[in-house]
Amino acid sequence: MNERSTAWHDVGSITRIRILVDAALQNAARGLSEFMGCSIAIGTTQARVVRFGEISTGIGNLESEMVGVYLRMKGDLSGQVILILPLDSALNMANLLMELPPGTSAELGDMERSALGEAGHIMVSYFLNAMYALTGKPLRPSTPAVMVDMLGAIVNVLATPVGEVGDELMIIEMNLQDTEGFVEARFWVLPDLVSQFQ
Repeated sequence: MNERSTAWHDVGSITRIRILVDAALQNAARGLSEFMGCSIAIGTTQARVVRFGEISTGIGNLESEMVGVYLRMKGDLSGQVILILPLDSALNMANLLMELPPGTSAELGDMERSALGEAGHIMVSYFLNAMYALTGKPLRPSTPAVMVDMLGAIVNVLATPVGEVGDELMIIEMNLQDTEGFVEARFWVLPDLVSQFQ
């Protein structure tokens, strides 16, 4: 067994992982709400285990333009985290974060990317703080990377590290929407090496 994969396994069964992550996701949404200064509604959370080649199944049009705010989880519990937004939602979120009316920005410039990166970092920090409180396992986020590309290309960024060590991965997803309907997003958590849970 790869030494860096054992910590997720030690936390418990796949069911327990889902319960822990769901609680941490609630904390991440609260952090985003506080950061944006508006209420964020949490939609359905779900967990699925998929084969490497099936990660894109059922997630939408792979050619649609999306924005991904990507971070790695480092420490005893490792993995990947990404906030995925349609381009118009990403622009609206950036505007809200910069205290501008939705629709102000027509493209993602440096300021907009910086605001989105900070939003992703806040969410992941709240998520990891909750995971630490629940498990006692220290974690830290990487520097956020903001990607603007087709959904399929963003998904490939997530799948590539998994393909190097196994053929399955777990995706735990939370849907988010602000109460005014300007921002819709997915927040994905991908713990490393799902095969260790089975």
